[in-house]
Formats: sequence, C-alpha cells, structure tokens
Amino acid sequence: MAILKTIAARLAHTKYGRYAVESKADLSLFRKPPSFQLILGLILMGLSYVIGWPGVLASGIAATYLKKPLIFIIGAPLIYGFSFLVWTVSMLLIGKDNIKYARALAKYGVRVFIEKFAPLS
Repeated sequence: MAILKTIAARLAHTKYGRYAVESKADLSLFRKPPSFQLILGLILMGLSYVIGWPGVLASGIAATYLKKPLIFIIGAPLIYGFSFLVWTVSMLLIGKDNIKYARALAKYGVRVFIEKFAPLS
C-alpha cells in the first residue's frame, strides 16, 4: 500500500497528473455512440487475436496428427500473416482520431488513482 501511495504522490506532482485532477477528468466521451468505423475496427482487432495463435496451434496439432510437417511449416506463417493483416486493417480503421478514447480513459484512471492514494488537500 505504501508503494501505491508513493507512486500516486509522484504522479500527482507531474504535469499530466495535475492536469487530470484539475480538469476533473471523466468518462463523458463514452456517452456518445462510437462510429461504425471504430466498432468494425475493434471487431477486426479481436478477430485477429482469435485467428492468430489458435490458428498456429491448430496447424501444429494437424501437422502432428496427420504426420505431415509441411502443414505446420507452411500453414503457421500463412495463418499468422493473415492474422497480422487483419490486425493492420483494424488499426487503419480505428485510426489516430479514435485515440481520444484511450486518452480519456487514461486521464480518468490517473485522476482516480491520485485521488484514492494521494488525496490533495
């Protein structure tokens, strides 16, 4: 607990920490519905994680079960490459304009952390 208080106290003395507390950072940005582009980007991002390593694992299991190592040697990089391609498309859809959601969440988290562990008098 002392470590958290120390971290919060130091964070409270940074420019970002003071700004988060003084501006009373909240999550009001999340009240507006997200754009279709953002939703599609997030869905594709999740899909890329579901395709990636499980697909590589499945190709390894199939190669072992069928005793054909080329399934893994060729299939695993192809599956992972496709997963990376889906992830890249998701990043393009999400775009830099939607970083505002991450910033709002981070600022709110910093404010709550400081107020809980290093209350300013």
